[in-house]
Amino acid sequence: MKAQMVDNVSRDMVSVLAPLLQDSKDIRIAVAFVSRRGLAMIERPLHAALQSGASAEFLVGLDMLFTESEALRALYELCRSTANVAMYCYASLRPAAIYHPKLYLSMVDQDVTCIVGSSNLTQGGLQKNVEVNLVLQADLHDEFVSDVYSTYNRLKFHPKRVVPDDEFLNLYAQMCERQKALQRSSARDTSSRKLMERFSEKAQSLRRPSPTGRDLVGWLELVYDSLPEGEFTNSHVYAHERDFQAVYPENLNVRAKVRQQLQVLRDMGFIQHIGTARWRRI
Repeated sequence: MKAQMVDNVSRDMVSVLAPLLQDSKDIRIAVAFVSRRGLAMIERPLHAALQSGASAEFLVGLDMLFTESEALRALYELCRSTANVAMYCYASLRPAAIYHPKLYLSMVDQDVTCIVGSSNLTQGGLQKNVEVNLVLQADLHDEFVSDVYSTYNRLKFHPKRVVPDDEFLNLYAQMCERQKALQRSSARDTSSRKLMERFSEKAQSLRRPSPTGRDLVGWLELVYDSLPEGEFTNSHVYAHERDFQAVYPENLNVRAKVRQQLQVLRDMGFIQHIGTARWRRI
């Protein structure tokens, strides 16, 4: 595994991210905030990768209305014009905790690069702000890579994650405009609350991301491929323990790892928990 730090001082984030995206075949980005200028900074390498057959998806946060509505619209239009691009929004206007990840994943053949740190997909995050980001390169079958993709999937299949549509984006844009007006006038009115209520109602009506085989990477793929049709127990999966150990020889607690992956598969919607140590493949 190779590692390096990027802080926008000695080296800026965009100089690392742009060539990484251009060569990637599988791009996954989970960030709290996106701006139009930040998106423009990766537009050229992103389009180059897509034209070469890459897939890309974006998990975007809307907390505090910091993500620009113009950036959301640009990503949405890209999704509509390009089959292998997806965008999912974290829609919670009054969260108990802020959605705040910054995770960039790129895969080329068997090589995976993970960038995790403080940089949002904004001009400040990619270039102007003082940030701290760790860039890790590892083989696809490294257990660390499996854990990273499991973390990404937890973000993707969170209960508040939705697939946006035109009405949703229009409501968000209206809220952003209203927020700007409120900030200028320091005023609060009932129409703003009604708009937020409409937005929340719309979010609840939207469909969730649908899991596919592309979401299965590393341990998730290994465990899922071992599952029998219909109902099964933990013991059915433990029967493949030696096979799992052969793929990940450094893991000394395979059964605990299996239990963890079953929970992730449940959260993703691949399996259903029907009782103590009992599951059903969906």
